[in-house]
Amino acid sequence: MNETKEEIKPVRIISDVTEEGNAQFGFDVYINTIADLIAYAENKTPLVIGVYGKWGSGKTTLMKSIQNKLKKDEKKRKGSPDPKYRTCKTVWFQAWKYKNEDEVMAALIAEIFKAMEEDSFFQSCKAEIERLATGINKPKLFFSLIKKVTTIDLSEFLQDPEYQKSLGFYEVFDDFFTRLIWTWLSWRPKLKKCEAFDEKKGVLSIFIDDLDRCPEPKIVQVLETIKLFMDKQGCVFVIGADNDIIIKALKKTYPEDALRFMDKIVQVTFNLPKIREKDFTDFITGCGNDSEGELINHLPLIIPAMENNPRNVKRFINDLNLQQGLVENKKLNIAYKTILLWKVLEKGYALFHDALKEGGGFRTLKTMQDWIQQFKTEDQVDPEMIRENMEKIPESLKGYFNNINLVRIVDQFRLGEEKDLEELITLAGITGSSVEFSGTASVRPKTAGSRKMAFIPKGNFIYQDNEDRTIGNDYEMDIYPVTNELFKKFILAGGYAAKDLWVPAGWQWKEKKNITKPGYWEDETYNDPEQPVVGVSWYEADAYARWLSELEKEKGYTYRLPKEEEWERAARGDKGNIWPWGNDFDKDKCNSSESGLGKPSRVTVYPNGVSPYGCYDMAGNVWEWTSSFYDKNEKSYALRGGSFSDGSVLCRCPDRIDLFPVERDFFIGFRCARIKL
Repeated sequence: MNETKEEIKPVRIISDVTEEGNAQFGFDVYINTIADLIAYAENKTPLVIGVYGKWGSGKTTLMKSIQNKLKKDEKKRKGSPDPKYRTCKTVWFQAWKYKNEDEVMAALIAEIFKAMEEDSFFQSCKAEIERLATGINKPKLFFSLIKKVTTIDLSEFLQDPEYQKSLGFYEVFDDFFTRLIWTWLSWRPKLKKCEAFDEKKGVLSIFIDDLDRCPEPKIVQVLETIKLFMDKQGCVFVIGADNDIIIKALKKTYPEDALRFMDKIVQVTFNLPKIREKDFTDFITGCGNDSEGELINHLPLIIPAMENNPRNVKRFINDLNLQQGLVENKKLNIAYKTILLWKVLEKGYALFHDALKEGGGFRTLKTMQDWIQQFKTEDQVDPEMIRENMEKIPESLKGYFNNINLVRIVDQFRLGEEKDLEELITLAGITGSSVEFSGTASVRPKTAGSRKMAFIPKGNFIYQDNEDRTIGNDYEMDIYPVTNELFKKFILAGGYAAKDLWVPAGWQWKEKKNITKPGYWEDETYNDPEQPVVGVSWYEADAYARWLSELEKEKGYTYRLPKEEEWERAARGDKGNIWPWGNDFDKDKCNSSESGLGKPSRVTVYPNGVSPYGCYDMAGNVWEWTSSFYDKNEKSYALRGGSFSDGSVLCRCPDRIDLFPVERDFFIGFRCARIKL
């Protein structure tokens, strides 16, 4: 019986290795201009050119291309010399490779000597080199040096301890080395003797790549090494680095003069420009990686997410191709465009991407898409409509709607079923890069470290089993349960040591038990900054509210744990909803046991489950302390809302449990009420 071999989709990968002569992303004009600047005979030396850009922006590609052009142009000019241009010898020096060397100068000189050897300089100019050693004030050392150089035993020479030691006394070596470089630059094979040095006829171009990859002390050492060349005609340095990192390193050695230090060294500054969309288009077209045209069609969304960085774009395409191959080989019914947009979210909007991966992520996506539909004209998202209606958008979604590119991506990101999202999440774990771009942090509502409150006016409402109640004063309620990040401020402010913030029984309990932080503060399951703080007793929650009152007493506010009636009205509204959103349970609107998450979720995860007054997590996630005693015995306090470990029945707004004020379980949290005095 013959078995048919299943065809596997091949995955095409883009190499990140710089290809000789292959200028990408519109770099041709920069390459030609800088190479011409170096080779032009009238430009004075010494000269330092700073090529500045962030990681992956193309510094190495640009510098390698400049070096290659200088080499090619020199070969061309040998046949037909042009007096406007000079000979350009080049050396490529990766300083970060020598981070364990005692002397950067030794490593740099070694690279220069290797370039001389590759140029056949030592074999062809032995007599002239020996003549240069005459008069050196350490004849024994330099006699050995010349012998080794002229017999081409370079490896032994470079390892000579005496040689390395001599470089520490650079002034001893300086004269010989300077004349050696000039001889190399002015040397002509057809002449019987070397010409006198003239910088118009030759320069040595030293390319220092990825200086910012060095440890900070080494960065300073390399720059100080370059300073030693600043009195030498015929030397050109091209430095590739992230200038911000260089300045930061210099400030540790020269706190007041870091910028002045660089100004003295660098004469020409080239900041890698923002790459145009057309250049990315040409690159993608040339790679042949866009058979369906979706990459080019979505470049306006891809480029900002990849921070306009060529390396990020290459990695994005590689990861996309791999994930597409996995989707096709697994026979999943997920469109290429959907995979592409998922990768854009993953790479450029990691915080929103993470929100989709959590419990209720599919519902969060659909909720945001439903809101987006309200802000479209002629099937296009209208930024002006979003700005005009921002107050209507759920609090936890506002941060997302502040980023119009993210809104446009979410609008186009269509999934048929929740299982498709689950498949993408699984594949993201396989193909996801560990690189996180700096821009991703701005695309999530900042709830962890700030307090948002819902205003609730005095009035009538339905309480418990259809009982009419009236609250006679306006009040406010925390929109979210108190998060770990907010509670951290109480700890750092010395809240556990401030006796006046604690009721006497609470202080006595705290001192006896040596309580200095919540019960699960060090547990990674419960200590994400945007999770509700758990493991807090009633005493700790009450002390926190008193601390807030002290902070805002000049504003005329007082904070406390809410009364049961205040909590229930904020959760149910005035009509007496069974759950905050209505009378039908929906597992996608709260973190109950039905969600299967098994731990507290971030407080912003369920925007579709908010109460009529805009409060989050008033069903599920964590039980919340109130200031009301559970019964007439006044020994235990009432808690409301249910938790992630409870089913839908216990997560109903009218339901209540009681605990003693010392209880500190993993399912207990709280929120505060605020009253204007």
